[in-house]
Amino acid sequence: MAKQIQSIERGLFVLESILFEKEPVTATEIARRLGVHKSTISHLTATLVEQGFLAKSNGSSRLHAGPQVYRVARAVQLTGEQIMRVPPALDALAANTGETAHLAELRGRFVFYLANSFPERSLRVQTEAGAVEAAHSTAVGKALLAWLPEDEVRSLYQGVVLEAFTDATIVDGDSLIEALELVRSCGWATDTGEQTRGTCCLAAPVRDARGVVVTSVGISGPETVDTAGKEKARAVLDCAARIEEMLKD
Repeated sequence: MAKQIQSIERGLFVLESILFEKEPVTATEIARRLGVHKSTISHLTATLVEQGFLAKSNGSSRLHAGPQVYRVARAVQLTGEQIMRVPPALDALAANTGETAHLAELRGRFVFYLANSFPERSLRVQTEAGAVEAAHSTAVGKALLAWLPEDEVRSLYQGVVLEAFTDATIVDGDSLIEALELVRSCGWATDTGEQTRGTCCLAAPVRDARGVVVTSVGISGPETVDTAGKEKARAVLDCAARIEEMLKD
């Protein structure tokens, strides 16, 4: 039993040593820090690599965080206390843009709306907290999918027929991957009539203190939102930054 506990402790030490380093490190460097033989650490790192918690840099023995670390991190969703801090930021976003503002979380191939704020006008998109929509057809969904590894996105949609909600909906995996590349390049996502004809949405990712994308914030309104895209996208990005600061506390 003592050996098993020691192995767990060393494994956690290895993970922490790598996750909190700015640059990839070698098993030799970790062994030196822990004061044990390199072979001991090599066995642990080999297991962590096999399980996906660590990965080797291309053409090197240096180690960095693997895809499984990010999957686990994303599974740790926002707490109720954190969500309760967000409404003032959403209220400001709705007031500044005149559009419905919302916070969403990725649940598999779907997005779950955590909170909403509505503008003071009768013509508005009425998306309620607790609603669930497809991720591939929504701006908030694409803002979350874009920061998953490509192989994880392909795995998520493997064998799945993408539902077409309008004639503008993305309905094949390759087109979705291309759309997500565009999201990463500009920093925000759009949905112009892809979920509901006649509406347009803009959304940006929100990262926690670890730098992991845990939620997204967006606005929805009539298609005229798209004509003021950059101006309103800046408002969404500013709101995302404000929420990120809230999540650090």
